[in-house]
Amino acid sequence: MNFTKSIIQTILTSIGYKLVKNTNNKQVYTKASELLERNYGHYRSKIEQKSIDASNKPIPWFTYPSIDYLSQLDLSQKIMLEWGSGNSSLFFSKRVKKLYSIEHNEEWYQTVKQHNIKNQTLELESLNYHSKPKSFNMFFDIILIDGINREECSKEAHKILKKGGMIILDNSDRHQNIAKDFRELNFIEVDFHGFGPINDYTWTTSIFFHRDFNFNPIDKQPIIPIGGGF
Repeated sequence: MNFTKSIIQTILTSIGYKLVKNTNNKQVYTKASELLERNYGHYRSKIEQKSIDASNKPIPWFTYPSIDYLSQLDLSQKIMLEWGSGNSSLFFSKRVKKLYSIEHNEEWYQTVKQHNIKNQTLELESLNYHSKPKSFNMFFDIILIDGINREECSKEAHKILKKGGMIILDNSDRHQNIAKDFRELNFIEVDFHGFGPINDYTWTTSIFFHRDFNFNPIDKQPIIPIGGGF
Protein backbone atom coordinates (compact mmCIF):
# COMPACT_ATOMS: atom_id res chain seq x y z
CA MET A 1 0.00 0.00 0.00
CA ASN A 2 1.48 3.35 -1.03
CA PHE A 3 1.62 6.36 1.26
CA THR A 4 -1.44 8.15 -0.24
CA LYS A 5 -3.64 5.08 0.12
CA SER A 6 -2.41 4.61 3.67
CA ILE A 7 -3.39 8.16 4.57
CA ILE A 8 -6.83 7.75 3.00
CA GLN A 9 -7.36 4.46 4.84
CA THR A 10 -6.44 6.07 8.16
CA ILE A 11 -8.79 8.98 7.51
CA LEU A 12 -11.76 6.84 6.52
CA THR A 13 -11.29 4.33 9.32
CA SER A 14 -11.06 7.10 11.93
CA ILE A 15 -14.51 8.46 11.03
CA GLY A 16 -16.25 5.13 10.84
CA TYR A 17 -16.10 4.10 7.19
CA LYS A 18 -16.06 0.36 6.60
CA LEU A 19 -13.82 -1.33 4.07
CA VAL A 20 -15.44 -2.67 0.91
CA LYS A 21 -14.48 -6.22 -0.07
CA ASN A 22 -14.12 -7.07 -3.75
CA THR A 23 -14.52 -10.47 -5.41
CA ASN A 24 -11.01 -11.48 -4.33
CA ASN A 25 -11.92 -10.73 -0.73
CA LYS A 26 -9.45 -7.84 -0.68
CA GLN A 27 -10.29 -4.74 1.33
CA VAL A 28 -10.45 -1.58 -0.78
CA TYR A 29 -11.68 2.01 -0.63
CA THR A 30 -13.49 3.58 -3.55
CA LYS A 31 -12.34 6.70 -5.40
CA ALA A 32 -15.62 8.30 -4.36
CA SER A 33 -14.63 8.03 -0.68
CA GLU A 34 -11.39 9.90 -1.37
CA LEU A 35 -13.30 12.53 -3.34
CA LEU A 36 -15.72 13.22 -0.50
CA GLU A 37 -13.28 13.10 2.39
CA ARG A 38 -10.30 14.89 0.85
CA ASN A 39 -11.41 16.88 -2.21
CA TYR A 40 -14.64 18.19 -0.73
CA GLY A 41 -12.99 18.52 2.66
CA HIS A 42 -15.49 16.48 4.63
CA TYR A 43 -12.81 14.91 6.79
CA ARG A 44 -11.32 18.29 7.68
CA SER A 45 -14.72 19.71 8.58
CA LYS A 46 -15.48 16.64 10.69
CA ILE A 47 -12.25 16.87 12.66
CA GLU A 48 -12.45 20.64 13.20
CA GLN A 49 -16.25 20.63 13.64
CA LYS A 50 -16.52 23.62 11.33
CA SER A 51 -18.37 24.12 8.08
CA ILE A 52 -15.32 24.51 5.84
CA ASP A 53 -14.07 23.17 2.54
CA ALA A 54 -10.80 21.40 1.73
CA SER A 55 -8.97 24.75 1.61
CA ASN A 56 -10.25 25.75 5.06
CA LYS A 57 -12.59 28.33 3.55
CA PRO A 58 -15.99 28.83 5.21
CA ILE A 59 -19.01 27.35 3.46
CA PRO A 60 -22.66 27.12 4.50
CA TRP A 61 -23.69 24.06 6.47
CA PHE A 62 -25.67 22.87 3.43
CA THR A 63 -25.40 19.77 1.30
CA TYR A 64 -22.46 19.85 -1.12
CA PRO A 65 -24.70 19.69 -4.23
CA SER A 66 -26.55 22.83 -3.14
CA ILE A 67 -23.28 24.66 -2.46
CA ASP A 68 -22.00 23.66 -5.90
CA TYR A 69 -25.15 25.04 -7.48
CA LEU A 70 -25.14 28.34 -5.57
CA SER A 71 -21.44 28.85 -6.26
CA GLN A 72 -22.03 29.11 -10.00
CA LEU A 73 -24.56 31.97 -9.76
CA ASP A 74 -23.72 35.66 -10.09
CA LEU A 75 -25.03 37.15 -6.84
CA SER A 76 -22.97 40.34 -6.97
CA GLN A 77 -25.98 42.67 -7.25
CA LYS A 78 -28.29 40.72 -4.94
CA ILE A 79 -29.62 41.67 -1.51
CA MET A 80 -29.84 38.75 0.90
CA LEU A 81 -31.53 38.01 4.22
CA GLU A 82 -30.54 35.12 6.44
CA TRP A 83 -32.27 33.83 9.55
CA GLY A 84 -29.27 32.32 11.32
CA SER A 85 -25.69 33.51 10.89
CA GLY A 86 -22.28 31.85 10.84
CA ASN A 87 -20.09 30.49 8.09
CA SER A 88 -22.96 31.10 5.70
CA SER A 89 -22.46 34.81 6.45
CA LEU A 90 -18.77 34.60 5.52
CA PHE A 91 -19.59 32.64 2.37
CA PHE A 92 -22.43 34.78 1.05
CA SER A 93 -21.00 38.17 2.08
CA LYS A 94 -18.22 37.63 -0.47
CA ARG A 95 -20.80 37.02 -3.17
CA VAL A 96 -23.77 39.32 -2.55
CA LYS A 97 -24.04 43.10 -2.61
CA LYS A 98 -25.60 43.39 0.85
CA LEU A 99 -26.33 40.83 3.58
CA TYR A 100 -28.80 41.16 6.45
CA SER A 101 -28.42 38.54 9.19
CA ILE A 102 -30.63 37.81 12.19
CA GLU A 103 -29.14 35.79 15.05
CA HIS A 104 -30.86 34.70 18.27
CA ASN A 105 -27.83 33.31 20.11
CA GLU A 106 -25.75 36.03 21.76
CA GLU A 107 -22.57 33.97 21.92
CA TRP A 108 -22.74 33.13 18.24
CA TYR A 109 -23.73 36.72 17.45
CA GLN A 110 -20.53 37.95 19.12
CA THR A 111 -18.48 35.37 17.19
CA VAL A 112 -19.84 36.52 13.83
CA LYS A 113 -19.59 40.19 14.81
CA GLN A 114 -15.83 39.82 15.35
CA HIS A 115 -15.39 39.17 11.63
CA ASN A 116 -16.50 42.76 10.97
CA ILE A 117 -18.10 41.92 7.64
CA LYS A 118 -18.36 45.24 5.81
CA ASN A 119 -21.49 44.55 3.77
CA GLN A 120 -23.37 42.81 6.58
CA THR A 121 -26.03 44.18 8.90
CA LEU A 122 -26.07 41.77 11.84
CA GLU A 123 -28.90 41.92 14.35
CA LEU A 124 -29.27 40.07 17.65
CA GLU A 125 -32.93 39.21 18.14
CA SER A 126 -34.75 36.47 20.01
CA LEU A 127 -38.16 37.81 20.98
CA ASN A 128 -39.18 39.02 17.51
CA TYR A 129 -36.87 36.73 15.57
CA HIS A 130 -39.23 35.81 12.74
CA SER A 131 -40.68 39.32 12.33
CA LYS A 132 -37.42 41.27 12.63
CA PRO A 133 -36.97 41.66 8.83
CA LYS A 134 -39.92 44.04 8.78
CA SER A 135 -37.71 46.62 10.48
CA PHE A 136 -35.42 46.64 7.41
CA ASN A 137 -38.33 47.88 5.30
CA MET A 138 -37.19 46.23 2.08
CA PHE A 139 -37.52 43.21 -0.17
CA PHE A 140 -34.81 40.61 -0.72
CA ASP A 141 -33.49 38.68 -3.72
CA ILE A 142 -32.35 35.74 -1.57
CA ILE A 143 -33.75 34.55 1.75
CA LEU A 144 -32.12 31.82 3.82
CA ILE A 145 -34.09 29.98 6.50
CA ASP A 146 -31.55 28.14 8.62
CA GLY A 147 -32.10 29.18 12.23
CA ILE A 148 -34.77 28.76 14.89
CA ASN A 149 -38.55 29.11 14.46
CA ARG A 150 -38.42 28.02 10.84
CA GLU A 151 -42.17 27.55 10.55
CA GLU A 152 -42.78 31.16 11.60
CA CYS A 153 -39.93 32.47 9.42
CA SER A 154 -41.28 30.64 6.38
CA LYS A 155 -44.63 32.38 6.74
CA GLU A 156 -42.87 35.75 6.54
CA ALA A 157 -40.34 34.87 3.84
CA HIS A 158 -42.57 34.91 0.77
CA LYS A 159 -44.00 38.31 1.78
CA ILE A 160 -40.61 40.02 1.61
CA LEU A 161 -39.11 38.19 -1.38
CA LYS A 162 -38.53 40.13 -4.58
CA LYS A 163 -40.12 38.94 -7.80
CA GLY A 164 -37.68 36.55 -9.42
CA GLY A 165 -35.94 35.70 -6.15
CA MET A 166 -35.30 32.47 -4.26
CA ILE A 167 -35.70 31.03 -0.78
CA ILE A 168 -33.19 28.54 0.64
CA LEU A 169 -34.42 26.10 3.28
CA ASP A 170 -31.84 23.85 4.87
CA ASN A 171 -32.81 20.54 6.48
CA SER A 172 -35.96 20.60 4.38
CA ASP A 173 -36.31 16.83 4.83
CA ARG A 174 -37.19 17.64 8.45
CA HIS A 175 -39.54 20.46 7.46
CA GLN A 176 -41.76 18.88 4.84
CA ASN A 177 -44.73 21.03 5.84
CA ILE A 178 -42.76 24.19 5.04
CA ALA A 179 -41.80 22.77 1.65
CA LYS A 180 -45.44 21.91 0.98
CA ASP A 181 -46.51 25.46 1.86
CA PHE A 182 -43.98 26.97 -0.55
CA ARG A 183 -45.13 24.66 -3.34
CA GLU A 184 -48.71 25.70 -2.71
CA LEU A 185 -47.56 29.31 -3.05
CA ASN A 186 -46.45 28.37 -6.58
CA PHE A 187 -42.71 28.26 -5.94
CA ILE A 188 -40.61 25.79 -7.91
CA GLU A 189 -38.94 23.39 -5.48
CA VAL A 190 -35.53 21.88 -6.23
CA ASP A 191 -34.13 19.47 -3.63
CA PHE A 192 -30.38 18.98 -3.24
CA HIS A 193 -29.86 15.69 -1.40
CA GLY A 194 -26.47 14.46 -0.29
CA PHE A 195 -23.56 14.76 2.09
CA GLY A 196 -22.33 18.05 3.47
CA PRO A 197 -19.79 19.34 5.99
CA ILE A 198 -19.34 17.75 9.43
CA ASN A 199 -22.26 15.30 9.38
CA ASP A 200 -21.85 11.58 8.70
CA TYR A 201 -25.30 11.33 7.12
CA THR A 202 -27.09 12.77 4.12
CA TRP A 203 -29.77 15.43 4.29
CA THR A 204 -31.57 17.89 2.02
CA THR A 205 -31.12 21.56 1.25
CA SER A 206 -33.99 22.87 -0.88
CA ILE A 207 -34.24 26.01 -2.98
CA PHE A 208 -37.62 27.48 -3.81
CA PHE A 209 -37.59 29.58 -6.96
CA HIS A 210 -40.02 32.33 -7.81
CA ARG A 211 -41.63 31.59 -11.17
CA ASP A 212 -39.77 34.59 -12.67
CA PHE A 213 -36.37 33.52 -11.35
CA ASN A 214 -33.79 35.62 -13.18
CA PHE A 215 -30.31 34.96 -11.76
CA ASN A 216 -27.43 34.68 -14.22
CA PRO A 217 -24.45 32.33 -14.01
CA ILE A 218 -20.98 33.70 -13.30
CA ASP A 219 -19.60 31.97 -16.39
CA LYS A 220 -20.53 28.71 -18.05
CA GLN A 221 -23.29 26.70 -16.47
CA PRO A 222 -23.17 24.03 -15.19
CA ILE A 223 -19.67 24.30 -13.80
CA ILE A 224 -17.52 21.19 -13.61
CA PRO A 225 -17.99 19.95 -10.02
CA ILE A 226 -15.19 18.97 -7.68
CA GLY A 227 -13.71 15.73 -8.96
CA GLY A 228 -15.56 16.02 -12.25
CA GLY A 229 -14.36 16.52 -15.80
CA PHE A 230 -13.66 14.43 -18.85
